[in-house]
Amino acid sequence: MKKMTDTSRVAGLGDDWCDMSAGCDLDHTALSRELRTEVHPAHPFFGAALEVIAHRLSNDDALCHHLDTPARYSIIHLTWSKREEIGSCPTIDADGEWSHIVAYEDGIDAALSAAEALEQDGRRTPMGPAGTPSRPLVVEAVHAWPEDPAVPPGPCRRE
Repeated sequence: MKKMTDTSRVAGLGDDWCDMSAGCDLDHTALSRELRTEVHPAHPFFGAALEVIAHRLSNDDALCHHLDTPARYSIIHLTWSKREEIGSCPTIDADGEWSHIVAYEDGIDAALSAAEALEQDGRRTPMGPAGTPSRPLVVEAVHAWPEDPAVPPGPCRRE
């Protein structure tokens, strides 16, 4: 059986993802640099060999492949602070094998579909022109890699 490439996997995630080998409005070199800048010594991925293979177009998520553990992928939400972060930032929204990434994305799709149905029924204020929902949509993080504990949930704050 032929191994799937990261490019074909990313294409399967849908139109909200830009493969790092494709062109878009974001400087892909800056994205990789920002990830290296934000991951601080207390972060579970500090020192990990991560390759950004895609980024989400609608927010600041970066899809990373763990080079030292080829079966492992993670979705990391960057802050674009341009400095080393603290606490739980950058957050790890999904971490595991490819099937876990797909499961997380399926959860996002389900939450968006449910919100759209509620909007059509008049039970939820529609998203604004910028795509900002009237209330936050909650999608549970997926942390399926057993060797590393998940980053504790919490806000990214600086004193």
